[in-house]
Amino acid sequence: MGKSKFHQLCGAYSAAQDQFENYKKDCHTFSIEIVKELKAYYEIPEGQFSLYRIDDSKAFHLVAPALIHAIDLKEDNYWHFGIGLTVCKAPETLPEELILIHIKYRKNSKGQYFLQYEYEGEEFEVFRNTSESYIPFFDFLFTVILNSYKDSLQRFVGVRTERKLGFVK
Repeated sequence: MGKSKFHQLCGAYSAAQDQFENYKKDCHTFSIEIVKELKAYYEIPEGQFSLYRIDDSKAFHLVAPALIHAIDLKEDNYWHFGIGLTVCKAPETLPEELILIHIKYRKNSKGQYFLQYEYEGEEFEVFRNTSESYIPFFDFLFTVILNSYKDSLQRFVGVRTERKLGFVK
């Protein structure tokens, strides 16, 4: 005796759920790789790096150090998360400014990954487990950060401040 149409629908739903869970796990693992590569390339001290969840109004919310709390699949079909870099006048001095950066990425149907800084249209293809493939994106992001200091007057008030990249043009 064959399965009812309803049982076939339930089977299709179950398969789609399993497929999405595998996609989600793979993307979470990729997020971990992005952060690991970024920290290594910029040589960021652990205490000066933080993770943020970005809500629909693009506000940053500090999360526990596990990336699963930061990444979020949005309606644009990109995974979004925020990173915070706490910088100072010189290494080994007290932190002075928190730089907030909105990163997003997608995985296409061919299994390719594309990284993007939220406020620029350029996508960078990266390859899993290939550190060199991240360099063009990280160098681009580095230039964006440097230009944010060159292009805007910084008001130093003697207290910790925030710099939300993409909000100041």
